[in-house]
Amino acid sequence: MKKLKLIYNPFSGNKSFKFDLDICLNVLQSGGYDVHLFRSSQRGDIESHLSEIPKDYDVIVASGGDGTINLVLNGMMNNGLSHIPLGIIPSGTANDFASFLNLKVDDPEFCCRIITGKKPKKIDIGCVNGKYFINVCAGGVLSNISQNIDADFKNALGKFAYYIKGLEQIPETKPLPLKITTSKGSFKEGLYMFLVLNSAGAGSFLNLAPQASISDGKMDFLGIKAMPVIDIAKALIDVFRGEHLYNESIIYLQDNYFNIEYLGKDKKLAETNIDGEAGPFFPVEITVLSKAVKVFENFNKKM
Repeated sequence: MKKLKLIYNPFSGNKSFKFDLDICLNVLQSGGYDVHLFRSSQRGDIESHLSEIPKDYDVIVASGGDGTINLVLNGMMNNGLSHIPLGIIPSGTANDFASFLNLKVDDPEFCCRIITGKKPKKIDIGCVNGKYFINVCAGGVLSNISQNIDADFKNALGKFAYYIKGLEQIPETKPLPLKITTSKGSFKEGLYMFLVLNSAGAGSFLNLAPQASISDGKMDFLGIKAMPVIDIAKALIDVFRGEHLYNESIIYLQDNYFNIEYLGKDKKLAETNIDGEAGPFFPVEITVLSKAVKVFENFNKKM
């Protein structure tokens, strides 16, 4: 019988995964897997656990939000487990990467059947200052919302909590003076925020990078230029409508390398965010690891 490690975060999203655990075990076991459970209970225990497990597992499954997936990914990459396919059962608030994989974020049983019934495919991941990310590296306004937002507020309102918190930040927004270097050259720009995306979306905005592919060896850079506060609302409306790439205040690039330097003095603005968790401080060097891991997905479109 094949071995499967199921790692789950009981505190993700509305904390309801425990009610779905039995049906998930039934599907996975019926699919031929001997399931070994690990319940995360404190910070750091996922990577610690992955440093101790045998390397002969056939599948590792992560249940949680984007942050939990990030922790599992880093544990796999840092402990010689990247050859093992990764399955995802989304149970967080936003579940951006799972949504891009066309997984049903409200149907754990369906996601388990994808794991037992489909072959995994190789995908790209990002590396920023030695840390790995599967979906996004971000900086500027909105990028730290998931870290600072009250857990009860987020659980009560779901993804709308992100929007409300974001609107609160806009009046006090300060642009980041940045120097951005790609494989093709460099430029300086004041940006309210930037996103370096592997998939098409972040923060429940699912079409931020419509040209994104998770197996093209590139990341998609999206930056919002400094502008009068009154114009930020128009830019956000364009984002909602999916028309933001035609907005002159938006920078959109694709490359396999980004070096982003902060030219300002306010250290509070110099922190990044990766997959919803605190990331490194500037400067950040982002590279693409082409087809570095295998994941189970549910779409037929080009990856």
